[in-house]
Amino acid sequence: MSEQFESVKKKFFSRLGETCYMVLATSDNDYPMASTMTCLVFDDAIWMQTDKKFPKYTQMLHNPRVALVKNATQIEGTAEFCGHPADRANRKFAELLKKHHPGSFEMYAGVPTEVVIKVTPTKAVDWLYEAGDNRIYHYDFVKEEVEIQYYENSKK
Repeated sequence: MSEQFESVKKKFFSRLGETCYMVLATSDNDYPMASTMTCLVFDDAIWMQTDKKFPKYTQMLHNPRVALVKNATQIEGTAEFCGHPADRANRKFAELLKKHHPGSFEMYAGVPTEVVIKVTPTKAVDWLYEAGDNRIYHYDFVKEEVEIQYYENSKK
């Protein structure tokens, strides 16, 4: 991976924050759903949890391609199930959830049907409004490329 892309990617994940709320879009058999999720951001991925009883779990089981939205940031990625929140492999997830969302941790971590989801981004579009410029960053995490588009608006 080039140092330049690594730097841009680090800034991208930093802007998301260690925790945030995002809308998760799933789809299976042409039936789309959107759910607001409590997300944790670490290890170049976006992590969340859900119950195996919910339709979004079944949709991701059949179609792991998902989309996430936070404000003006749109992310495409692949969902992977990583076991129960209390599993040893999910220690970092559990620690961050307890730190940032202790109520959610207490309420859901012990539910036997809960599952941790890791979304690895493949592409993202990030609108940044800096110094009067409307910049749209197009990230391709697979090709390790970023393209910056300057959006001309009617005020200029």
